Amino acid sequence: MIGRMLKKDLLRKRVITVTLFVFIMLAALLVAGAAGIITELFGSMDSLFEKSSVPHFMQMHAGEIDQPAIDSFVEERVDIVKNQQTVELLNINGANIILGNNENSEADSVMENAFVKQNVTFDFLQDTDNQILQMQDGEIVVPLYHKQQYNLHIGDTVRVTSGSFSMKFTIAAFVRDAQMNPSIITSKRFLVSDNDWNSLEEALGEIKYLIEFQLYDINRVGELESLYQSSGLPQKGTVVTYSLYRLMNSLADGIVAAVIILVGILLVAIAALCLRFTMLTAIEEDYREIGVMKAIGLNHKYIRKLYLTKYVAMAATAGICGYVLSRLISYVFTANITLYMGSAEKNIWSVMFPVAGAGLVIIAVAAFCRLVLRRFKHISAVEAIRTGSSRGGGRMRWGFKLHESKLPNVNVFLGVKEVLGHFQSYGLLCFVFVICSFLMIVPLNALNTIESPKFITYMGAGQCDIRIDLQQAGDMERRYNDMMGYIQNDNDIEKYSALITSTFQALSREGLYENIKVEIGDFTKFPLEYSSGSAPRLENDIALSVMNASEFQKSVGDTLTVLVNGEKRNLTVCGIYQDVTNGGKTAKAILPYDPDNILWYIANLDVKDGTDVPAKIKEYAAAFYPAKVTDMNDYMSQTLRGIVSQLELVVRFSLGLSIGIAVLITAMFIKMLTAKDSAPISIMRGLGFSLRHIRTQYITRVLFVLFIGILIGTLAAGTLGQRIVSVIIPGVTSLKFVINPLVAYILCPLLLAAAVTATIWISGISMKKMSDLRIVAE
Repeated sequence: MIGRMLKKDLLRKRVITVTLFVFIMLAALLVAGAAGIITELFGSMDSLFEKSSVPHFMQMHAGEIDQPAIDSFVEERVDIVKNQQTVELLNINGANIILGNNENSEADSVMENAFVKQNVTFDFLQDTDNQILQMQDGEIVVPLYHKQQYNLHIGDTVRVTSGSFSMKFTIAAFVRDAQMNPSIITSKRFLVSDNDWNSLEEALGEIKYLIEFQLYDINRVGELESLYQSSGLPQKGTVVTYSLYRLMNSLADGIVAAVIILVGILLVAIAALCLRFTMLTAIEEDYREIGVMKAIGLNHKYIRKLYLTKYVAMAATAGICGYVLSRLISYVFTANITLYMGSAEKNIWSVMFPVAGAGLVIIAVAAFCRLVLRRFKHISAVEAIRTGSSRGGGRMRWGFKLHESKLPNVNVFLGVKEVLGHFQSYGLLCFVFVICSFLMIVPLNALNTIESPKFITYMGAGQCDIRIDLQQAGDMERRYNDMMGYIQNDNDIEKYSALITSTFQALSREGLYENIKVEIGDFTKFPLEYSSGSAPRLENDIALSVMNASEFQKSVGDTLTVLVNGEKRNLTVCGIYQDVTNGGKTAKAILPYDPDNILWYIANLDVKDGTDVPAKIKEYAAAFYPAKVTDMNDYMSQTLRGIVSQLELVVRFSLGLSIGIAVLITAMFIKMLTAKDSAPISIMRGLGFSLRHIRTQYITRVLFVLFIGILIGTLAAGTLGQRIVSVIIPGVTSLKFVINPLVAYILCPLLLAAAVTATIWISGISMKKMSDLRIVAE
């Protein structure tokens, strides 16, 4: 009997049933899909890291090394260190490298290209089948980043030239590099044979080193880092730990998973409110019948079961369909993971997590339905039969008189009057429009912010036209002085700032002195975005990156003890800034420095209006060779390409989803509203109102609610949305959106309004089918 009742009820309310089914299915699809992305991401990463045998601690170094001293350090700490190796990187300037059929070299690329040999102990470079690569002479394995950038294929050529020297390689495979896969890491490794590497090393390039360690217990990485920093071993470069490798590899796809989970949660909320609205409407329609059932002896639990069975069955079916769909379309969101890290090995968790995600949606919907249907306990059989409806439903809150209205159109006035008088009835629709506006605007604003030149200030660098990096090489100080003299005499330069990064020692919370990289210079010309405080202005000021502030447990106003030229100096923390470069552990101050401890020099430049920036970059690249001269717009587009491409996918998805949600909800709402208002509609038709007039009233109602929803949603996107995105993007604690007003405040609302208006207009066909004599019959 229950089955027959369910079937008839579902067929009688097709639009409402389909709408609720789609919402629950989408919620289950997104939650299960996000669980699948997370499972795939960490499963693939674990597999890649295990097969490549990633180092747990790595110190980059430019300059001479003393390998016997490193060996002695390891021998003294055999209880911690499992393996140690020193990897030679042959850094070759991009101007000497031509990839594939490109006519131009890699001179304009922001990537530092290093040619390496295959390692023998750990940190193995793998192909796209996650097999350790073995090289033959004349072959080269190219990073996946370059494959994507230039659409390279196996069999294409790579040429390395310098003057009369030239070598030609054939691409044999593409490398998965657990250390340097992500685009945000600006170093990339090309793998060649030992013989070819030796030939290249004799002809050109600079040697840098990766001093790598594997530990018995990965939890002792911090201990090893402290010991290494206090050992006096080579440290002219960035320190990277295992946790940072995981963070960088999961950054882009982790953001996508977090956004999808957020959207899924919002869809569950929408589905719950839709269910509440639908159930209360059904109860209102069946109020007299419920009273009759109570009067003949059926208790409230049995009556509740009749309603609950229908919605739980629908939720379970929708949840299962959502899970199945999530498995079918998961490749759309996991394609990037599969390319860069490979497919995760299938296990019970790769199935259980998505199933659990869909199951949670079903349980949440069922629990909410049970909560709503508790009101059956309080329905009086006598009162239900006598009145046929619940109490307190339709009293107009605010009275508006037509002759006092300033609205020129009567139908517009009636629409606005209805919404203001019964706004509680339109709360669901308003909430959905708030969510739709939020989902459309937040991803767009996030994408616009990341693509903005200003986003570099959240990465620990100033916003400028050109940046010049001068790293460890022979006679670096003389070349720096020559470079600054050249810049000072260049009339095309509007302003410039020279920054020197040097190593100091700071007192840790354990009472030990640890190395800290401090950037020294004038930070007012090209300022950063500070999450709290401001840039250093006095000699006793120091600004810390978020990671350093956390490690030293310092906040603005606290004191940090730093050794400056062998003397203790208490510096006041004046600001905390966001930084995802150089391992995220940096500081900025105005201090005297030791030339022997300088790691690198940086010059930030702004050119005058009308200056040809690409031509100026070529001029500087030739004048300051082998310094790295970068167009900062190119730097942002190249390093953030992985994040931007994933965000673009999210923007398209959220835009389509928002429009779809608005259309479905509007169709369902209008269907239920016109059914409820069938008598008033018939009266208006009888009084001479045309279908066009009635449509205008309903369009006015919904568009008025849409206007309120868009207003609230836009405000929420600019406030709450900023905070959510700040939490989602690792390393960024305080983000301010860069907004495109035309897109966010005009095009998106117009698109939503057009979709909603079209839906109402099409839904108006059902009004036409209503009998004008229905009210007479009643």
